[in-house]
Amino acid sequence: MTMKQILALTAAVLMFVTLCGGCGKSGKGWSTDGTKLLNPELEPDPVDFGGQEFLVVDFNSGRWQRQESSNPYNDAWQRVLDNVEQKFNCTINFHGVSPGGALEEAQPEVMAGERYCDILCATQWHFGQLLGADLMLDLNQLNTNWEAIWWNQNIRRIATLRGNTFAANGSFIFDAAQTWLINFNRDMWDELDLPDPYEIVENGEWTIDLLLQYSKKALLDRDGNGNVDTIDDRWGITAADGDFARSLYMAAGNHYFIERDGRLEMDCQGSKTFDFVAKMRKLVKEDKSMADDYVKFENEAARAQWFINNGSLFYAYMPGSSALRDMEADWGVLPMPKADKEQESYMSGVDHNATVFGVTKTLAGDQAQMEKVGILLDALGYYALELERIYWPDYVETYWRDERDGDIVAKHVAKTGQYDMALIMSNVNPVFGTPVGMVFGTMFGSTTDFSSAVEMRKEQVNVALDKFFADLDREGGFGS
Repeated sequence: MTMKQILALTAAVLMFVTLCGGCGKSGKGWSTDGTKLLNPELEPDPVDFGGQEFLVVDFNSGRWQRQESSNPYNDAWQRVLDNVEQKFNCTINFHGVSPGGALEEAQPEVMAGERYCDILCATQWHFGQLLGADLMLDLNQLNTNWEAIWWNQNIRRIATLRGNTFAANGSFIFDAAQTWLINFNRDMWDELDLPDPYEIVENGEWTIDLLLQYSKKALLDRDGNGNVDTIDDRWGITAADGDFARSLYMAAGNHYFIERDGRLEMDCQGSKTFDFVAKMRKLVKEDKSMADDYVKFENEAARAQWFINNGSLFYAYMPGSSALRDMEADWGVLPMPKADKEQESYMSGVDHNATVFGVTKTLAGDQAQMEKVGILLDALGYYALELERIYWPDYVETYWRDERDGDIVAKHVAKTGQYDMALIMSNVNPVFGTPVGMVFGTMFGSTTDFSSAVEMRKEQVNVALDKFFADLDREGGFGS
């Protein structure tokens, strides 16, 4: 173990000891094992549910089942469940489905007027199918405090149409581990004599212009054929092209769709957006700095291994690529870049496989149960605030090479992920994929003038959107 890892481990242990201070105490402001809670003033007042069972449907069993293995994170999840079940006198049961299996199970039950479950968790990729089938309740009908700090306001903003909100995300399914960032080869960075990466980030200077500049500087013709064009050469960056394009686009505050006066319209407009997409194209087509336009990787593991083998300066992905733990060269992390220094904060895109949740619409037929679910959600939200506090120290202990990487993620990646209806609804109607494809086609394809492409397709897309929602309205969907 390196000295940096020993220091990081010591910091993680000290933080965990701090979190466990006050063991043996109980009552408001303390968890069931005596751990001091984040902010006891926000703790919901317990309600006796009389031993009632609540059912959660989720594709991720690790969130709701008691884990036999003990580590700080699993132990924290156990405390979340214990706190809710003991203080509210209830039981939380879990039913597992495949990522795309909820629709097949839920649709016949909901259409028959059955509740199916109390909380339904799905990936962004599949949640839109539930919305398109008109199965989900407007979450504003619940007595949940949606302004509380444990709820993700990024997803709430884009999942609200005409005052109705259909998808949520919060502390018990926090999205930081599915929010994109950029890994960098620290040895290569130093070889290129680039300025201190952490200072660049903290000074607000990490922009797409620097990403382009440093990626191009890293190019090296290793195989001697006179070009950087094979897997044997050194490249500026590697990343899964579609996922990276979506996250990079949203890192500048860009969106595919926007709600105006109750109408969802295609966004992708304005000179700042057009300039940013032009730079996305420059990275790939003009500078030719991105390996993935030339090199085809079998899967993400192969791409990560190629970066580990010093194939590129940058590797964009979500936090936690476990193979990096064994990387011989030193490495670190950066947030996704800003559009420019004037951009207020770093942002990123949340991967389409990140989790969102909702409540089936038939719950509205049982006012008493709807009241209980609203209370239960706030209880889960509050007690699960502990999860992310544990998550990042655990990464320091097991993953990061430099404690500053943990700071980068905590300050500039976690809670910065942006959402868009384009990703949630992409499996429902082709119109939702149109602007996504236009950005991708500009970055990697033959579209050279993004602004002209937007102008040409904008009205067509908006008309198709109007028809889509009008059809739903006639069927009583989306809060009508």
